Amino acid sequence: MKAIIYTLILFPFIVGCQREDKAIASNENEMNDSSVINQNDSVWTYTAYKRGELRVDITNHNQKNFTIHIQRNTESLDLDLNALNIPWKTPDVNWVNDEMICISNWWSGPFARYIFIPLKGKLAHHIYIDKDIELADSLTNTIVYIDSVKNESTLLLAAENVVTRKKKLIEVNIPADKDLYPFYDSLTLSKSSLTIWINRNPLRSDLKIIQ
Repeated sequence: MKAIIYTLILFPFIVGCQREDKAIASNENEMNDSSVINQNDSVWTYTAYKRGELRVDITNHNQKNFTIHIQRNTESLDLDLNALNIPWKTPDVNWVNDEMICISNWWSGPFARYIFIPLKGKLAHHIYIDKDIELADSLTNTIVYIDSVKNESTLLLAAENVVTRKKKLIEVNIPADKDLYPFYDSLTLSKSSLTIWINRNPLRSDLKIIQ
């Protein structure tokens, strides 16, 4: 009699666990189906962005290379990062707007490297600037990066619009007490200006010329 009672108690518990396991497996399958389009032991591809006619797929070649495939209707663009001498860690889509795709390919502390794919006109080329980029703004398509350091006392910042490809260079005097790169505290970007904060003091630069 006791054996029968124990069986009745355990049976609902076992069935409940099986249903929960099936639900978890089903959710995992749905996630995989929506993001991974091809996978084996050494090469796997995932969809980093998909909306309407635009899709970005990134393929990891066993951590030895990454390739990026951009598809828009019948147009496509393929980027082989090793062949293009573009350094990488784990590439991913940072943002997309009507004019540009921004893909991060490398980062180090507060800085990063980005690949930009213009969306106006034909899907035919990419933009890569091998500089320490601290800002990549999706609202203005403006990036701010360190162009160079002169004589250890002057920092040359560049603000560039990656749509118009217009650029403005801004000289910043490095205070004697600033010995850590990039020698300023922070940056604030708006549509028309860039503010560089050093020791809580703002240095503003007009950016209307690059719009």
